[in-house]
Amino acid sequence: MRKSITVIGLCAVLAMTTAAQAAQYQWSSGVDFSSGNFTDDQKTEILYIPFSGQVSFGDFTAKATVPYIRIKGPGTVVGGGLIGPITRGNTANIITTEDGLGDITAALTYTKFLQDNTLFVDFIGKIKLPTASAEKNLGTGQTDLTAQIDVSKRLDTVNLFVTGGYRFLGSSDIFELQSGGFASVGLSFDLSKKASAGLIYDYREASSLTAQAPSELTGFISWKVSQKIRLQTYGVLGFSNGSPDTGLGVQISFRP
Repeated sequence: MRKSITVIGLCAVLAMTTAAQAAQYQWSSGVDFSSGNFTDDQKTEILYIPFSGQVSFGDFTAKATVPYIRIKGPGTVVGGGLIGPITRGNTANIITTEDGLGDITAALTYTKFLQDNTLFVDFIGKIKLPTASAEKNLGTGQTDLTAQIDVSKRLDTVNLFVTGGYRFLGSSDIFELQSGGFASVGLSFDLSKKASAGLIYDYREASSLTAQAPSELTGFISWKVSQKIRLQTYGVLGFSNGSPDTGLGVQISFRP
């Protein structure tokens, strides 16, 4: 369940390639699957299926996401919504499967276009609502806020992008949560007029006292299937116990 990290980079690429379009609405969905041991000897598998809608008005874009989430593992990993998986102390060491509604998120973005529309700066505010069940370890049961800035630069057939931000996590009596910063850097290059590929490196400060800071690399390919449909696929490789060992995902977006 990647959520704010891979999506940040993919959205930056999408913004670079669709800025001139006048579409006002967009719908998207996908499937994200990740697997890893995190801080435990046993594997945890996470399936995340988001359903998103967004509307653009002038330089502003509002987006809401309602996800389904399933976590199979020993109970040491908790769904974190905007912040990704959270590790906690193991209490049972018994493999269980829990699923249901994930944390609903909403975001508002202001985009500034510079240098003949080759430089984009996004100012983004996000809120995570605690709609996922804390009893099932699908969420923390807390409201979280995120502030971030995305910068994207177009150089001929290459897009460069960087993100920086800070997460303000709600206080929990169950989970030892701590607020912290995050950053990502990446690039993409055009394979053709309808396809591009790229890499993103993500780093986030640990969101709990019992976790390592997530560190991971994402490779992706994006296809413009038609004027209205775009398809993106990606793979993830984790470098720390705060990240999944591996992950795969696909996302499809539609503009009416």
